[in-house]
Amino acid sequence: MKNYIIWLKDELKSINTAGSIMLSFIIGVQLAFFLTAPITLLSVITLIATLIGSACTVYMMIGKPINGLLGLISAIGFIYINWTAGHYASVLDQLVFVALIDIPLIITWKNWGHRIENGVKFMKGRSWILTILIMLALWWPMMMIYQHLGDTNPVWDAITLIIGATASLLVFKGYGDSYSLWLLSDFVTIILWATALAKGYSASSLPMLLTLTFYLATALYGKFFSIWKKQ
Repeated sequence: MKNYIIWLKDELKSINTAGSIMLSFIIGVQLAFFLTAPITLLSVITLIATLIGSACTVYMMIGKPINGLLGLISAIGFIYINWTAGHYASVLDQLVFVALIDIPLIITWKNWGHRIENGVKFMKGRSWILTILIMLALWWPMMMIYQHLGDTNPVWDAITLIIGATASLLVFKGYGDSYSLWLLSDFVTIILWATALAKGYSASSLPMLLTLTFYLATALYGKFFSIWKKQ
């Protein structure tokens, strides 16, 4: 345990300049919105989840396995937020993220980084086509399932689950292609929460939109400027 605590401290200190600037910005913005709105249990959980989730994506984009612990903590909050919003597919998406990314990172904290020391893998064109076709084929039946379960936005929530789960699987297998899917997932999830904001069925809509926009920025950095980029 002592070695793990020391490792956590070293990991937290390993953030680069770009990550520090990005994280400082989102912390300031989220705190400003939190302090100017009514403080409730949901708003407190939303603040904690969005801040830790933002830290998780920053450390993920620079390839640090501490994002496993951060992701697990934020996922608990996001599960609660999505459940209260009626985004049941997104709840499952968070559970998949925990199972394929957070828990393996926590378990293999000593040697996970060795998997990407010599670069990451990338899919070929045929694999991409097959992946896209499978995701599209799953969209309609998944949407019908969640509509039956009473999801508040089954169209966008279903595709959020499909894309997010696929991206989590690619990270689990060590593929840099995951950032292409994270970008797509961020766009789709932004639409999901923009709809929630427009329809007014979740008090967490604005903080979630800000967080997802931040996720989009980290995904762009991760895809084009980090160790996950294609050489």
